[in-house]
Amino acid sequence: MNIFIIIIILNIIFSLITLALYIIDKQKAKAGKWRIKERTLLLFTYLFGAVGAFIGIFIVRHKTRHWYFVLSCIISLIIQGSLLYFTYNI
Repeated sequence: MNIFIIIIILNIIFSLITLALYIIDKQKAKAGKWRIKERTLLLFTYLFGAVGAFIGIFIVRHKTRHWYFVLSCIISLIIQGSLLYFTYNI
C-alpha cells in the first residue's frame, strides 16, 4: 500500500477520534463533570488529528479561549498538510 494512502487513513481515523474527544470534553464541561486532560487533546491533535481538532475548536467552539490550542491546531494542520503534500509527490 502506498505511504500516501496510509497517511490519509491515519488522518481520517485520528481526526474522528480527536473530534469525538473534543465533543465529549465540551459536553462534560457544560455538565460540570470530570474532563479529558488537555495534554490528551493536544496529543491527539498532533498525532494526525489536526482536522478533527480544527472542527472541534472552530465549529464545535471548544477550547477557543486557550491560545495554545488554537496555535497547536494551526501548526498541526501545517505539519500534517506538508506531510501529505510531500508523500503525494514522492
